Amino acid sequence: MKTIKLTNCEIKLVDSLTWGQYQDIEDVIMTGIEVDNAGLKKISPTIMREQKYKMLEICINEIKEGEEIKTFSKEWMDNLSKNDGDELMKAVDEISKKK
Repeated sequence: MKTIKLTNCEIKLVDSLTWGQYQDIEDVIMTGIEVDNAGLKKISPTIMREQKYKMLEICINEIKEGEEIKTFSKEWMDNLSKNDGDELMKAVDEISKKK
């Protein structure tokens, strides 16, 4: 388990994804895409953000703020500073790209 330190908390992340977890992340993208006989028809403008939330939900094992253990939520993520959010996403991206 990997731990990263942000401004006000420590985050424990999983080391890698299972096949099923990876498929769950891929499924988010597929729900935001419309295809017809001619090919790609439409992409939801919010689908990339939803995929990031799914990655975070799967990869975050624990959020510790002081002595308090928090549960991941979109609201929690949205309230991080830009720097903390970028650092967390970088770590999660690395996990999601592992083979």
